[in-house]
Amino acid sequence: MEQLNDLYLELINPNYLITLFKSDEEFRSWCECGDLDALYCTLQAFEDEELYEYCQIIFETIKTIQK
Repeated sequence: MEQLNDLYLELINPNYLITLFKSDEEFRSWCECGDLDALYCTLQAFEDEELYEYCQIIFETIKTIQK
């Protein structure tokens, strides 16, 4: 069970997650699928990993949804 947990944590790690997107626009489209709660959690995870370029995209998506 611990191996599955470790694998899950690896898969949701922002440093790994960003490798799955071909472009910033593809990442932005993925962000647009989330709700505000999910985006705030995603923003926090990306901030923790200091992936600020992606934080900006997430934050812009949050602002768009809040309008």
